[in-house]
Amino acid sequence: IIFEKEGINTIQVSSELLLTLFGALSQAESESISMNVKLGIRQSLKNGNVRFSYKTFLGYRKGVDGQPEIVPEQADIVRRIYNDFLAGATYLEIAKRLTEENVPTMGGGNRWFSERIKSILKNEKYKGEAILQKSFVVDYLTKKTKRNEGEVPMYHVKNSHEAIIDPEIFDLVQAEIKERKKLC
Repeated sequence: IIFEKEGINTIQVSSELLLTLFGALSQAESESISMNVKLGIRQSLKNGNVRFSYKTFLGYRKGVDGQPEIVPEQADIVRRIYNDFLAGATYLEIAKRLTEENVPTMGGGNRWFSERIKSILKNEKYKGEAILQKSFVVDYLTKKTKRNEGEVPMYHVKNSHEAIIDPEIFDLVQAEIKERKKLC
């Protein structure tokens, strides 16, 4: 292979050293860019900037001002999930009912799973708060993420957006989740 820009011809023995050097320089530059991006994101989180994944987050959409805005029909589904759970329904029972009633999911389908119900019930964003950096990228090359268990700082932002669930109801649900877990 001939690299015209660098003037390297892989047939020549000396070009192997040059390829190794260029490869090392490229990797170092990639690592540097990754570190700068990571530091920028962490500073943004430290400043309390909450980011939403609107495509997969039930109950909110991006508002005109760029901030989360409640979607009334979806918020009703979220409130129903919380109420059903407090009324004694399990994750699976709630998922089955929503599926049987053809209630739309965020993905546009109508098939609900117990893990999704559990995720909705445990997500603090529904009470208008956000815990930032619950997970982080371990390796910039593989993009492997890991659940944050104290390796990097987490940030708790209160009143970051309008709540769908009253904080008292949210806390009752968290207590009920812990209580049910003890019984299992």
